[in-house]
Amino acid sequence: MSLFSSVVLGIIQGLTEFLPVSSSGHLVLFSHLLGIQSSSVVFEVLVHVGTLAAVLAVFRREFAQMLLGFVKILRHPSRLSGLYKSDDDCRLFVWLVVGTLPTIAAALLFKDQVEQAFQSTRLVGGSLILTGIILYAADRFAGGKSGKHQTLLDSLCVGIGQAVAVIPGISRSGATIAAGLARGLSREQAARFSFLLSIPSILGALVYSLPDLVDGSAPASIGIMLAGVLAAGVTGYLAIHLLLAVVRRGRLVWFSYYTWLVGILVLLFA
Repeated sequence: MSLFSSVVLGIIQGLTEFLPVSSSGHLVLFSHLLGIQSSSVVFEVLVHVGTLAAVLAVFRREFAQMLLGFVKILRHPSRLSGLYKSDDDCRLFVWLVVGTLPTIAAALLFKDQVEQAFQSTRLVGGSLILTGIILYAADRFAGGKSGKHQTLLDSLCVGIGQAVAVIPGISRSGATIAAGLARGLSREQAARFSFLLSIPSILGALVYSLPDLVDGSAPASIGIMLAGVLAAGVTGYLAIHLLLAVVRRGRLVWFSYYTWLVGILVLLFA
């Protein structure tokens, strides 16, 4: 892997991990278009570390709140029900656990099918068009700005949206934000919970990949791979702030036009 390939894939990962355009879909497409082999487990794990660092930097307070909630529940498990009702830290932790469960189930039940799906550019094209429809509907039919008090069912529904996004071409952030808006959350609530929900999912992917990371061989020098990690982290940080601003202004529809265009082009030239 060259320095150029590392930086390009890092930028693509950082931007598309959080913008509602599907990171997995774009990595598949750019790998085909540029002839870049992005299948190295070592490199994929490292660029995910970069995007994880980005979301932790933006939501460091919420992450600390989530950890505090975990510690409180660990100390008083018998009082979980009472803690959930009265403590914001515990409530956030429980929301994230419930929201992550559908993704775990999807990863375990459909692992082979998902891996096969990454081989089909036509599937990516069709999924990108579907992502555009989801974003358009979410932008047009979103509720008011005030939102409502989030519930466990809301968290589960957002988690189901994240589970659907294991299909390459379906945007994780787009599906989760759309699910949150459909449940009556405000744009700000839906976007923030979507980003927070990415933390356990990325951490889970890293833990799951550790055996392959230990056994795998590096596709390039440490310096070249770190350049990709840095590119993913910086662009991911910028992408989070960009999407928050877009969501607040009710402009998710912009991304739907983009995913429709790319999806149609992929189907035409696949």
